[in-house]
Amino acid sequence: MIILKGPSGSGKTTLLTLMGGLRSAQSGGLQVFGEELVGAKKNKLVKTRKNIGYIFQAHNLLASLTAKQNVQMSLELHDGIKAAEIEQRAIALLEAVGLGDHINYHPHSLSGGQKQRVAIARALVSHPKMVLADEPTAALDSKSGRDVVELMQQLAREQGCTILIVTHDNRILDVADRIVELEDGKITLDTKH
Repeated sequence: MIILKGPSGSGKTTLLTLMGGLRSAQSGGLQVFGEELVGAKKNKLVKTRKNIGYIFQAHNLLASLTAKQNVQMSLELHDGIKAAEIEQRAIALLEAVGLGDHINYHPHSLSGGQKQRVAIARALVSHPKMVLADEPTAALDSKSGRDVVELMQQLAREQGCTILIVTHDNRILDVADRIVELEDGKITLDTKH
């Protein structure tokens, strides 16, 4: 688990979206999983994205879908997974994040912490190599924020996945294996714990 921190405007979210192939870098070099993304063709970006799970600050859950359907949607982007397996994996991960009783709830019926748990399940259900999380605790109280980060840490270890969290939340720094500080687009500190 790596935490990327720094003041507002330092480039944290920009770096996250570039690494995730959600934005295109205009110059320089950017390698993810050993693949150069600067100037990469669309199919290479899509291939890279399929190995990354995303957790956004605003959850980005589709209101018209249930928790289970929001998680299943992530798996439906991958070829060769049967519908029954998609449903089974979605339910198993929702149970793992403590939402087994809420699989058929729509986002408007869930608390902020529950929505974030659905987002975590959606990000991890496809067993990505890396999860990029942008301020996953920003809208949560300290206990819910801590619970969400510890859950991410546990599931990442079980799956052998790297998680990169962009945060201003100093209350969760102790869960990091590594902390990277960014200021004005430059790394100012890189420590391993």
